[in-house]
Amino acid sequence: MESIGHNLAEVVKVNVFVADLGELDEVQAAYADYFPGGFAARRVVQVPALAEGVRVMMDAVVANAEGTPPRG
Repeated sequence: MESIGHNLAEVVKVNVFVADLGELDEVQAAYADYFPGGFAARRVVQVPALAEGVRVMMDAVVANAEGTPPRG
């Protein structure tokens, strides 16, 4: 995100895709490390087969100067 002039404080929503919901506690702990000031809106979906065998994939919506209000 830094390469496009944004940072984690500007994240307004994250979609989290996990291969196994049994690993959600570990995902939550890592997520809290990146968002210590509070979580952006989030969706968690179990997807049994993610690309190339990864266990977790995420995408994020970031606030911008085009009208999306920053969270906070």
